[in-house]
Amino acid sequence: MPSYNRLIASVCIFCNLNLFAIEKSDITNDLFTVVGLDRELNNDFAQSGIIFEKMYEKTKSSEYLQKAVDSYFRDQDFQKVFDLTNENLKQHKDIEEYLLTQTILSLMVLKRYEDALPYAKELEIKYSSSTAYGLIGDLYYILGNFGEARKNYEVAYKELKTPNLVLALTNVLYFKLNEKEKGLKYLQDFVDEFGCVDDSCAKLIDYYEKDNNLVGMTKAIEVVYREHKKNKSSDKLAKLELLLGELYMQVDSKKAIDFLKQTGNNNLNLATMYEVTRDFQKALELFTKEYELTKDKSILGKIAMMKYTLAKDKKTVLDEVMKNFELALEEKSNPEFENFYGYILIDFDLDIKKGLKLVKKAHEVKPEDIATLDSLAWGYFKNRECTLAYEYITKVVNKVGLNDEEVKLHYEAIKECYDTKK
Repeated sequence: MPSYNRLIASVCIFCNLNLFAIEKSDITNDLFTVVGLDRELNNDFAQSGIIFEKMYEKTKSSEYLQKAVDSYFRDQDFQKVFDLTNENLKQHKDIEEYLLTQTILSLMVLKRYEDALPYAKELEIKYSSSTAYGLIGDLYYILGNFGEARKNYEVAYKELKTPNLVLALTNVLYFKLNEKEKGLKYLQDFVDEFGCVDDSCAKLIDYYEKDNNLVGMTKAIEVVYREHKKNKSSDKLAKLELLLGELYMQVDSKKAIDFLKQTGNNNLNLATMYEVTRDFQKALELFTKEYELTKDKSILGKIAMMKYTLAKDKKTVLDEVMKNFELALEEKSNPEFENFYGYILIDFDLDIKKGLKLVKKAHEVKPEDIATLDSLAWGYFKNRECTLAYEYITKVVNKVGLNDEEVKLHYEAIKECYDTKK
């Protein structure tokens, strides 16, 4: 223990040595190294750079030169990095690749791209490392020579499959060389092999979204989902499951429903999928179950819709349905509920004025919605405003035709009223 304390004390004394002491004293090289390393460990890279540079001047050791360059680079003194590497390139063949690389990097940071090009060509000819090719690719990209950038990125990527390289390669192929499919294949293959390393999956999803490639986007999100599931990232699982369910729904509704049934985390969305596929009984069961669990009054609007739709004799459920809509709309406005409830009030002549008010409110939010336009037309018809009714029912017919029985019934009644009023 005492010897350990003496070592700490000696290092601390030498931590305060100044440059004059380093130049003039007879203290050993090992001591200077300790001082430089101490500055480096304490993130004082400006001082460690100066110390190691002085040591290099004394010893001409490539090790000290490299330590000095590293320190200046970490201190972001890129002009000093360039000066030191450029001056000593020819003297140290043992670290020539390193010096060339640092020269190019410093010139790129200094935005002296044309000056960096001869060094890059020398690096390309003399050394075939993946790091070198990647760096040269970056330089060519900045200079706008995308063909050369692509060539270097591809050579580098064969040896060093990093996320940065595959993203650079995909970017130049997708955006600059109009080889989108090839670029996406590189990135998709990388994700298939290595998973969602860094931003690889997020970028892949972005590319597929730009191309409206539903299949590709789904495949990429499946990878993200599997990784979150494997890592038990439960806070994001439900959102990813919902997103996947919605994507599956666009291709195969059965697959979407089966997936959400298995996960069990999105019963409200599963209920909505049942509603979309017109399995109203299952939708009602799930909506009811969710309401019993959460007491969320907004769900009562969905329950009202399902009960009304399923009822063979609509009049028998009117009181319950209206009560549920009233409770649901106490919570917040909902154009779907407002239109549905408003139509019921209009169609059964329960309160045409209130019904029209509700439907108009829904129309403000969803002006092109077919169901809302039809409800407005029917409301104006029931209010004996046949010209307005005809205007709105004509919009509906122009959009969907007369194949729907209810639309056809409304159109014929409104047309007769309109013709009579003319």
